[in-house]
Amino acid sequence: MNMNMKFKVIVFGYNFPHLKSEFFIHILKKYNIKISAYIGANRVKINLPKKIYNKNISQKPIHNPKNLCKLYDIPFFNSVHNSDKTIRIIKETKANLGIVSGARILKSNIMNNLKYGIINFHPGKIPEASGLDGLMWSIYKDIKPYVTTHFINSKIDSGKKIFQREVKIDINDRIEDLNYKMTLIEYEQLEKLCKNYLSKNVKISSKNFLNYKSANKPMATEQQIEVLNKFELWKKKFV
Repeated sequence: MNMNMKFKVIVFGYNFPHLKSEFFIHILKKYNIKISAYIGANRVKINLPKKIYNKNISQKPIHNPKNLCKLYDIPFFNSVHNSDKTIRIIKETKANLGIVSGARILKSNIMNNLKYGIINFHPGKIPEASGLDGLMWSIYKDIKPYVTTHFINSKIDSGKKIFQREVKIDINDRIEDLNYKMTLIEYEQLEKLCKNYLSKNVKISSKNFLNYKSANKPMATEQQIEVLNKFELWKKKFV
């Protein structure tokens, strides 16, 4: 244990029921990780290409994040993530490490106020499947599906890699099955992060991504159609 390092986590999540945020809070509390604050952002409408495949494994959150934070005695704040208010919360709670359970792109001034950085969990191999629609870009680019845990920086889904794990494909998997598997691996990687680093207060090992240029843009409708058409052949290649 490094006596000079004591992680105080701030969770960037949403101010509405959100399963990933709920599970992240449970996992952090399971390992007695100090959560200095949960910042819940309101729902914001964003202009993205319409998804033509919206099927998911049905799982509904149990708690509103504010109520769950109350149960765990976690300070809850409703704030736009990229705001002066969020910077004040970071300083007032003495948080030094951010964990993203749900957020849009965080800006440099937020990152710069967290001594040990901000960690994100991405459903894709970085850099090849960076950006939104990680699994869809994996299929489109004919690469294996992965989940990547990484520090963020000013570029989208860049920074430094902490963990990267391949997703096992079964012959009967649908796209929603693979999305579900990716979510489960994100939970497992948060547990691994807690066990290996956060609970021990030791420096988090990471390394640079190779050949990063820029993140993929949100997938256009024509590209989504191509993904759906090639999914079965792609899947058989990697089973």
